[in-house]
Amino acid sequence: MTEYRNPQNEPGTDKRMLIALGLVFVVLVVVQYFLPKPQPPQQDKGQQQQQPQQSQPGIPAVPAASTPTPPRSPAVAAKLPVKAATQETESVLENDFYRITFTNRGAVVKSWLLTEKEKQKDGTGKYKYPDNAGKPFDIVNRTVAPELGYPLSLFTYDKELEKKLNGALYVGGEVGSSTAGGITYEYSDGDVTVRKTFRPGKDQLLSVEIEVTRNGQRVQALPQWPSGLGDQLAPVSFNASKIDWQQDGSIERKTPSSGGFLSSKKWIVGGQTVPGPFDWVATADQYFAVAFLPDVPADTVLVTLNSQAEVLKNPDKPAEGKDKANVIGLAFGNTNSATRIRVFAGAKAVDLLESIQSHPGGPDLRGIYDFGTFSFIARPLFLWLKWTYEHWIHNWGWAIAFLTLVITMALLPLRISSMKSSLRMQKIQPQMKVIQEKYKRYSLTDPRKADMQKEMQALYKKEGVNPVGGCFPLLLQMPFLFAFYSMLNNAIELRQAGWLWITDLGSPDPWHILPIIIIVAMFVQQKSAPQGGMDPAQQKILSFMGPVMFGAFSWGMPAGLSIYLALSTLLGYAQQAVINRSELGQQVKKTIEKRNARKR
Repeated sequence: MTEYRNPQNEPGTDKRMLIALGLVFVVLVVVQYFLPKPQPPQQDKGQQQQQPQQSQPGIPAVPAASTPTPPRSPAVAAKLPVKAATQETESVLENDFYRITFTNRGAVVKSWLLTEKEKQKDGTGKYKYPDNAGKPFDIVNRTVAPELGYPLSLFTYDKELEKKLNGALYVGGEVGSSTAGGITYEYSDGDVTVRKTFRPGKDQLLSVEIEVTRNGQRVQALPQWPSGLGDQLAPVSFNASKIDWQQDGSIERKTPSSGGFLSSKKWIVGGQTVPGPFDWVATADQYFAVAFLPDVPADTVLVTLNSQAEVLKNPDKPAEGKDKANVIGLAFGNTNSATRIRVFAGAKAVDLLESIQSHPGGPDLRGIYDFGTFSFIARPLFLWLKWTYEHWIHNWGWAIAFLTLVITMALLPLRISSMKSSLRMQKIQPQMKVIQEKYKRYSLTDPRKADMQKEMQALYKKEGVNPVGGCFPLLLQMPFLFAFYSMLNNAIELRQAGWLWITDLGSPDPWHILPIIIIVAMFVQQKSAPQGGMDPAQQKILSFMGPVMFGAFSWGMPAGLSIYLALSTLLGYAQQAVINRSELGQQVKKTIEKRNARKR
């Protein structure tokens, strides 16, 4: 018979059972070992400290078991002590050149007064760069700064973080006191930590160190100057602002917009990043500038700022209301480390800019002063003008007049050559008219038109006339006009300098006497020296339009430049009158009278 076995009694079953039981036992032991032990009932910590465990007689005392502390998460481990002030305070940092007022709200600059003085003849001291009231000039724009941000506030690409950093109450500073040693501000909310240090540097420089971290990681937060300069009050005054910088030996100048009337476009865009390295970057207007100078140019970055703010149309007449203005600024700093820079805030004086080195081995700041395209003429002219003022004629207006006289006499041969050429052209006008009538029936593309040009050239050679002789000498004089304009338009030395009825040579003539002199003198000069070869109708239009255009141009220009234009025009008329009385001038006069008699 087939044998049926009980499965419980199969060979090896007992052995396998023992192995299984052994494994279960091992598992139980291991689990018991790793499972958390039951905790004793928790007691108040104060009671635990005040009531230590008592040992019974004959039984050694056993230390009370303490509750194990769970490991902290990384976020909790990164927490730092909160560091913030409870109220807003101000501190002052000053030397012989400036007095800077800081506020701990944002650790920013509320006022930057230029307090440098220059000695007068009577031995008293006078502020070198006063405001209109004779007080130290404040380079901070107090009108726009409350809206757009105070100088040396922080720019970040995270606007929520930027708002926090610039609105927090920092700890530090010497409340209500003046110090020359430096100021340090600190702030922390447990995650974000900020440290800003300001120390007076050489002359007009301020050393700035800024470091911002979040959870131990460095945050790119750049010091900025977002709210223009202190002399920008009316909307039109913001138009002269620009951003300049120097890198790799070249200087870039950017205005708020570029292009012409039809192709104008906004260039300076708020938040546009320009990679470095930079020797220096600056925001400037007609007379003042703020420059950021890196200790190490490598790893620096520039962010251009362009914002709109409402300002009074006429600061002298607040009732006229407000208008919007484009306010130019910049942010600048290091990208891979804490920012360490020096800040220059002051006048665009040539000697001052040339005395400041951007960084060890780097260029000076002379590039901030824009002498224009003809800088090779404008710069020597300015140095000559300044020497004349300092060593001989101690009045800027008369110094400009003297310089104009010298330049006019130096250019006299060119003017005489131009006038003589114009008179000769007028003399041969009848022969030219005959030749033109001879070939007027031919079209411009007709080969016979070339014969007309040959006859014209033969006539010029016979009479000793150069057809471009009247224009070329005038073109040679144009660089001096442009050089004078660039030099005098930016010369802070003319600001608030008086001459006769004018109290400020850096501003337009308040009575517009000089522009009127320019218009009248130019009109009379052109009437006395008609251009040869020109149609009488065209001549009348140009003799009227030229003076009007120059008059409109000089109506709003600095009075110092108007002195140059008015005096040079009067001297030009005097030269024209002398040439008209010469033998050549009398011959031309008779020729014109005979021609007019024939026409009648």
